[in-house]
Amino acid sequence: MSYSQLLTPRPEVLSDQGIDGIIDLANLFSKKKRALEKDAERFLALTYPTGDIRRVLEELDRRFSTEKTSSGLFLFEGLKGTGKSHLLLLIYHLLQNRKTSAAWLRKHNLQCTLPEDATVVLNKFTDLPLVSIWDFILEKLELPRKEKQVVQPSQPEVEKILAGKRLILILDELEQGIRVINDPAIRDQNIAFLQMLSEWGNRSDQVTLFASIYSVEEEPGATLKRVPCCRVRFTQFEDRERVVLHRIFQNADELDQSKAGSVVESYVNVWRRQASVPDTLVSNFRNSYPFTADLMDLLLSRVPARGGFQGVRGALGFLGHLVRLTHGKADVVSPAHAMLADPDVRTWLSDLDASADLIEKASTDSLNVATRFPLAAQIGSSVFLYTVTSPTGSKQRGSTADELKRSVLGPDTDINDFENTLAAFEKFGAHFHFQEGRYYFDEEEQPDAKVEFRSLTVPDHKARELLRQIWLTDVFRDDGSTTLYSDTETSRRQLGEIGKDHLRFVLAPKRLTAAQRHGLFDGLEFRNQVVLLEPKDADFDLDRNPDLLKWAKRQVAAQELAAFSDGSERRDIYERIQRADKGHCVTAIRKAGLTLIRWEKFGASESEDTCEEEIVSGKDMSRSDVLLFLTTALFPEQAFIDHLSDHLVSLYGQTVKVIERDYQQALGYPIPVGELVFRALKKMCSDSRIGLRHSRENFCGRMPNLTTSELREATVDAPFVEGGGILSPPPKGQPTEVPPAPPVPGEEPTALPRITVQDVPCLPKQSAGEIRIEIASRLASLKEFWVQEITFKIFFEFEAGDLSSLPSAFRGSLSGSGSVTSDIQIKKQGHFTKAEVEQMAEALPAYAGARYSANLRVVITQEDAHHA
Repeated sequence: MSYSQLLTPRPEVLSDQGIDGIIDLANLFSKKKRALEKDAERFLALTYPTGDIRRVLEELDRRFSTEKTSSGLFLFEGLKGTGKSHLLLLIYHLLQNRKTSAAWLRKHNLQCTLPEDATVVLNKFTDLPLVSIWDFILEKLELPRKEKQVVQPSQPEVEKILAGKRLILILDELEQGIRVINDPAIRDQNIAFLQMLSEWGNRSDQVTLFASIYSVEEEPGATLKRVPCCRVRFTQFEDRERVVLHRIFQNADELDQSKAGSVVESYVNVWRRQASVPDTLVSNFRNSYPFTADLMDLLLSRVPARGGFQGVRGALGFLGHLVRLTHGKADVVSPAHAMLADPDVRTWLSDLDASADLIEKASTDSLNVATRFPLAAQIGSSVFLYTVTSPTGSKQRGSTADELKRSVLGPDTDINDFENTLAAFEKFGAHFHFQEGRYYFDEEEQPDAKVEFRSLTVPDHKARELLRQIWLTDVFRDDGSTTLYSDTETSRRQLGEIGKDHLRFVLAPKRLTAAQRHGLFDGLEFRNQVVLLEPKDADFDLDRNPDLLKWAKRQVAAQELAAFSDGSERRDIYERIQRADKGHCVTAIRKAGLTLIRWEKFGASESEDTCEEEIVSGKDMSRSDVLLFLTTALFPEQAFIDHLSDHLVSLYGQTVKVIERDYQQALGYPIPVGELVFRALKKMCSDSRIGLRHSRENFCGRMPNLTTSELREATVDAPFVEGGGILSPPPKGQPTEVPPAPPVPGEEPTALPRITVQDVPCLPKQSAGEIRIEIASRLASLKEFWVQEITFKIFFEFEAGDLSSLPSAFRGSLSGSGSVTSDIQIKKQGHFTKAEVEQMAEALPAYAGARYSANLRVVITQEDAHHA
């Protein structure tokens, strides 16, 4: 039920001008014909008889209608807007407009007998500062005054001058009047004169003084408070509520409490299901209807304490404006109705905003969230009102979740909308904070929230482009030989643009179908040198992974914000956010893993294809990991030797270049990495499995010393004895032996060694010490051997971080943020013992975080008798 069905706002509340909540005594003598202060009937109709008013009237009635002792000084103390001027104006109209005042007194069952012969002297000191209060009084009474009077007049002098006239003084802003007197002597004289009048008033009703001050801690309050007086401090909160309601609604005193109570109960029931509701708050809500108890507390207690709205006066205008905004629409009026989007609300609240800028930031956050969440305006307005009314310097800043729920929730509000919108503020609000159970706005910006909101405007295609770049550059560490699959035609074209003389890689953002795989490789040149890598995680999709897209968009947003940041500190923050989100992307992509698609058969269509999925081992899922996996786990040198041995007869008569081309083209063959085909052929030649003929020299039973270009031109032949004769190759799988040279005629046959050459790989370890131990372990089982060649590999990777923490060998003199990738290969050839090899391992450079591997070519010798 809309509160407008029960309460009728006064016409001025709904007018464009709104409530005139400021009482200015100076308007009594101004030229404003329609000034509220001049219209006694209108003024009294808006005056609610508070407890303070009743007390003052009772004191006045006792003073002028009985013989009882009464105060001659009425001291009204409080900040601006607490009601001091209103009470002074009421006294004035009670004295000056007897007929109208009598009707008002009767309406409220009040009794106040005032003298008919009193002369009223009124002054508002902020408008008319005085040097001499007594001269002003005498002038207003048209009485003679002494010329060049050095000190204030005494009581006998004043009595003589008054000649029996009854004097009532109404002095507004008295404190200000005394403060502006620069001469200390004159200031003290005025204070002494007021003290004399006050004390005289306690002895006689000939003089009565009404004065408003801010505090009794300053003059003249510090002096006057020592005089027995009727002191009014305007501290009754219930009265202030009644004043507000009476001032805004013309039928506030006639409200149907039963109907209002049903509305209150309906809201309280909703709140109790979701929040804490103190019993006192329920009773206060009944008294403050249609305003919630929380709103009344903010405006009548917390705002005056900050010196902002200036008490009831400011609250009247603000609450009146909220009524104007919600009249005919709302059941109740809560902090959520102080909409930041409304210009007048913003003007009022700006007075409480010490920074004069926070309201703009809060408005921006609210508008940003409102684009996607339904309760953003209400939550943002509520939190801001709680923020700017919080006690200065207090840790209890902003609102609790319960207070926020009581501000926003109603019978028609979905709690899920509330929770989602509040979470959105925490996520996207650049100046929205949550700390120690309280929500508030603050000048301090939350860069992460700003990045989060800006990321919402980043298009998906831009995020996908960045993700592909991260995969290529930061995860796979592409050297220009890789393309990311988008569609068959595009990927085939991109592969064609990459040089065909080396390995090429295709990264698929998700698992491909059999048709996509077949279409990619069908008719492709040098297709056995194309390595297709798909995610190990069957559910992974780089282009549609919500987390990856979110992180990528945040990176784009952070980069844009950093570019437009004024200071380096703010720019560094955004760059740090960008790096962190990039790290999340790298981790997620690595976690998805890689599966290498190994062809066993490529048919006429995808239905005839046969593929095996090989899970790539490695921590980083980089190109180096894939190469290491290919050369050690999937297709090491021995795999090529075995494959070549299976096709041995067909190799005879072919050049090495043709054989290399076959491996580059034929799907189902081992994938040729680097010079593995050459190394296998040279090894087979050294082991007398094949012979190699070249125009420069023929080789069999020894390692050919041909260059790479010469080797390509060499022709494979059956094993032969250099100088003539054919050798039969040993059965596949048997140790390779180098046949001894024939005995020299005329010499005694001697025992000749039988020689076997074997490669001993040592898998990657975390340090030089560990690889030494691995080498020692692998060589321990061998007898009668020496090491012909040893190759050490050191792989080091340093992701984004401070370069100055690295050895200068990696970074030179560079410092600051950066990343480093290093792949070092050290090869030694000679005639080495086991101990010498271990010493070499120990002498390797030590790099924390690097991985060490080794491959040894071992020559095994065994004594055997050979006779002529």
